[in-house]
Amino acid sequence: MGDQVAANYLKTFLDRQQVRKFKKGEIIIFQGEAPRYAYAVKSGTVKAYNLSVNGDEKPVAFYTADNIFPATWIYGKVPSAIYYYEAFTPEVEVYIIDKQTLVKFIKKSPELLYQELDRLLSDQLGGSMRLNALQHSRASDKLIYTLHYLALTHGNAQEKNTIEITLDLTHQDFANLTGLTRETAATELNKLKKQGIISYGKNMPYKLNITKLLQQVNDQFISDIQPSTLQT
Repeated sequence: MGDQVAANYLKTFLDRQQVRKFKKGEIIIFQGEAPRYAYAVKSGTVKAYNLSVNGDEKPVAFYTADNIFPATWIYGKVPSAIYYYEAFTPEVEVYIIDKQTLVKFIKKSPELLYQELDRLLSDQLGGSMRLNALQHSRASDKLIYTLHYLALTHGNAQEKNTIEITLDLTHQDFANLTGLTRETAATELNKLKKQGIISYGKNMPYKLNITKLLQQVNDQFISDIQPSTLQT
């Protein structure tokens, strides 16, 4: 069973499940809640985040089509959700699934198990890159490494060397992702725009010149990680 066949197999299963809709900003799962169901994204984007002691939002991950959450609860590692899960796009549709039914279904297929392993490893890589970005002291480096993370996890290849970020992010979102103030995030983004590393505008997606971006990454091994859509 190839990747596409495994994906179709999962889709057939998910299409038999109940669907629930959420508007942007609605909480799907509260932090500390013991979920009644496992969830899989049908359409839209779900944001997972934590809150600091000061109430500042700290994004952890973004989930898109067919992503299953919360994985740590689904696979029995925690008794309740350790993050908030919120609708990030104007409308989000999620499948709601009995946890045990989902786990049993995935266990039936080695291909689906491998697909889930691959997804979780991608999440782990994204998480480690987010941590690496936050450990830098300079605001410019925090943003550069965060953009690299976004290109890898939520980027679509366009023309040569161009990656479009598929998330509709605001300057405040970038501030939350990097631990910077909104003003500093906006200033640093504008500097990158003048350097031709990023382009954006009103009602326009963020586009990265991946070659120029990686030239700013001062770590050979990190910069060698490129979006799969660009790899040959």
